[in-house]
Amino acid sequence: MDLYDVAHDWANRTDNNASASSSNLFFASGAIYSYGDHFMIAKHVWNEQGEHAVLFTKKTYSRTTSKHVSIVLNASSHIKKIFVADPALAKDELFNKWYEEVMALGHHLGTARKPAKYLSKMAHVCLEASRYAEFFGYELPPLLRDVANVHDFNGFCEHLQNERQLRKIGDAKKRKKQLAHQKKLLQEWRSFKRENPNIYDGLDYLRFNVRTGQIETTQNVRFPLSAGFQLYSYIIATNVKGGCTNCGELFLERYAVIEVNRKFVRIGCHKVTLNEINRFANQQGWH
Repeated sequence: MDLYDVAHDWANRTDNNASASSSNLFFASGAIYSYGDHFMIAKHVWNEQGEHAVLFTKKTYSRTTSKHVSIVLNASSHIKKIFVADPALAKDELFNKWYEEVMALGHHLGTARKPAKYLSKMAHVCLEASRYAEFFGYELPPLLRDVANVHDFNGFCEHLQNERQLRKIGDAKKRKKQLAHQKKLLQEWRSFKRENPNIYDGLDYLRFNVRTGQIETTQNVRFPLSAGFQLYSYIIATNVKGGCTNCGELFLERYAVIEVNRKFVRIGCHKVTLNEINRFANQQGWH
């Protein structure tokens, strides 16, 4: 087959896969590639309503690949197209690419002689994202929705302020979700249903292994219960004196006691809150 036959067969979905005699243009599983699966030119997609379209790349590469792109574009002229950064990318990755593209254009508004040119390009990028979202029934991410309403440089400056606020809200939601997940993982870890839980808050936690008689941390450090009690007594006595930094003590003769205060203890690379230490102490009847 020649290049044009491959492109037309792909566009009309007459075969599951095929390639040109030179093997530099081929398709498989609805996607067509130039020189390898690292460069997807386009792929057939359907939405929940059964409507058909083609996700088509906006990337450019070599002269030959550009020729392949042109041939595929012409061969699929009868099919609805949605232009994307890379048809191989997932939804969130594509939305991120559109946002990066529109923001790069927006940063020219303050110095451009003809800002209308950049505003037009920004609107076009937002339209591409909207067409993709509309076809699949997705909601545009808040940042893309907000920047789509920019009509001048002052509006872009306002968007930058909104971006900071939206990211702050998004980060807070993500943090809340992570901590809820961490709580579940810790419960499983403390009941010995899981090892090595993912910890998102940068702290360390404790459990007691009755079988071995050892205290275990979420960083897989283990030490005898008696050593834990001695450390607990040291922490209580040190806090009575006002705490310490660079305390000049070694725990288990190898871990430097870096800081002790009424909120947390830092020993080696471990940071454990006093709440966690007191929880463990209550569990062991040390109070």
